[in-house]
Amino acid sequence: MSQLHPFVITADRIFDGMTVRTETHLRVDRGVVVAIGGAELIRLGDEIVDGAGATLLPGLLDAHVHLAPECTVLGAQFGVTTLIDQFSKPDVIAAERDTVLTVGGPARADFVTSSIGATAPGGHPTMVYAPFPYVTGPCDAGPFVAGRIAEGATHLKVFYDEGRGSMLDLPTLDEATIQALVTCAHEAGLPVVAHVTSAGGAVVVARCGVDMLAHVPFVPMSEGQLDEVAAAGLAVIATLSIVDGFAPAGVMPLREDALLDARLTAAWREVLDDQARGWMPPTRPDSVAASANVFELARRGCAVLAGTDTPNPGLIFGASLHRELAYLVAAGMKPVDALRAATSIPSRLFGLEDRGVLGAGKRADLVLVDGNPLAVISDTARVRRTWVEGRAVDPVGYAGSSSETATITWLSETQAKIVAAVTERWPEFPGYGSGRPD
Repeated sequence: MSQLHPFVITADRIFDGMTVRTETHLRVDRGVVVAIGGAELIRLGDEIVDGAGATLLPGLLDAHVHLAPECTVLGAQFGVTTLIDQFSKPDVIAAERDTVLTVGGPARADFVTSSIGATAPGGHPTMVYAPFPYVTGPCDAGPFVAGRIAEGATHLKVFYDEGRGSMLDLPTLDEATIQALVTCAHEAGLPVVAHVTSAGGAVVVARCGVDMLAHVPFVPMSEGQLDEVAAAGLAVIATLSIVDGFAPAGVMPLREDALLDARLTAAWREVLDDQARGWMPPTRPDSVAASANVFELARRGCAVLAGTDTPNPGLIFGASLHRELAYLVAAGMKPVDALRAATSIPSRLFGLEDRGVLGAGKRADLVLVDGNPLAVISDTARVRRTWVEGRAVDPVGYAGSSSETATITWLSETQAKIVAAVTERWPEFPGYGSGRPD
């Protein structure tokens, strides 16, 4: 997927995933970064990319998505060059992996996956993905982990989600089973990501030895809970942008973000408008509590990763990561730390040593943005150019393409399946089948 012709990018500043470099030139050859330096890097015949007024960043990583057909093309349109999948089924994974490895076609993001997540029979997220293998107890841990590795998993996802506090009371894994899964995953060299919905759940999985939380809890965490999670060394994928799936004014927040809305295709704007007119859950997540939890965990030394949980309603591959970065800064993180949360930190924690940082020998996954996101984080959305393994992303050809159609069609069919499942199981649940709730 690389291009052979060497090129040099000049920029006002280069953020290498950790810090701002003093150099202003970066040279790419055969899909990898050759060097970072000054004008001396330019060779006869090199293409020169003028980045005046711009900042060069590593290609961004979204640490929490769920794959959809052709989503890798869409992600790259917004400078997101790696997607970290936190539960998809093998057929979707295999099809998307084939497209990533195919020579030709549009430049697209790479991805890694957990494949199927570990959950109890009938547990979350059965409504989205059933049928799939369940975990009934500790004795299932070894075979379950082996099965995911055979499907290409690079990490393990586990669910500890009781559904308490809502109508969706769900069965969940017990602690002994989670501990067994963690042991088997670690023996195989896989980090473990845990989905929890409560502050107490975060403590439970911390005691079980998981490596990171798939979401920050959207409920207040006590000082003791924060201390225990931090002492266990957990990292946290924030997913603060989940709140963008709630449109109390009848307009999805992504449509109100001028920079990002201008980059969306007409078809994706229509998707968001349809979602805003459709069913909305009766209560909005407590974004204030979630932001406070992120700030306090980061202050205690927890690594924070930027992730979106796309394609939940209101969220779009690539675009929503820029919203996530803005939410992290609003939560009290410095812009440089938010950028690290989408570059060097997820690459390190998920073992992606060839990306997330800029340096000689690294993948030429690059995004050139107008302005200075180290001062104004929303400048990450001002994408001028993107490259995946040195191959330029076409910003024009996506609209109306078969890639766009494939993702939107799959999303529509999946959401219809979820609505039908909830309506059948909980017919009293407000809003389903009759538009938005009163």
